[in-house]
Amino acid sequence: MTLSELQRHLERRGLRTTQPRLRLLQFFNQTSGHFTPEEIAERFRLAGEPIPIATLYQNLRVFSEHGLIGEVIGHSGELRYDTNLNPHSHLRCTHCGDLLDVVLSLPDLQPQGLGHDWQITGARVELQGICPACQTTAAPQLRPTL
Repeated sequence: MTLSELQRHLERRGLRTTQPRLRLLQFFNQTSGHFTPEEIAERFRLAGEPIPIATLYQNLRVFSEHGLIGEVIGHSGELRYDTNLNPHSHLRCTHCGDLLDVVLSLPDLQPQGLGHDWQITGARVELQGICPACQTTAAPQLRPTL
């Protein structure tokens, strides 16, 4: 997206256009992954374009509230921001904490019994497993015992 397209994207959400917001939206548009605020701040700092941490936190909250980014809890309980807004689930390595976006074909998720009268507006599914790298490095410990 060009800067003018990013600006229109913010305006369509009813958000005021500021340089930090444009830079942050451009970052999310050009990357993929699940980032902590500290990781985002470090990337901007290394690029020679630091963003004050308070400004970063404020804009991450605003972006999340307006559906521009998603939130996911990381391996150690930290809040991470997800750049993928397409419907997806997560696959988490229980050894290294790596987090991967995956698309699942989910069945009808309408609750039976208690909660049957709720209108479901969304669902979060997280699968857990062991990534290929950890399978290789920890192979002897991962063999099932009978």
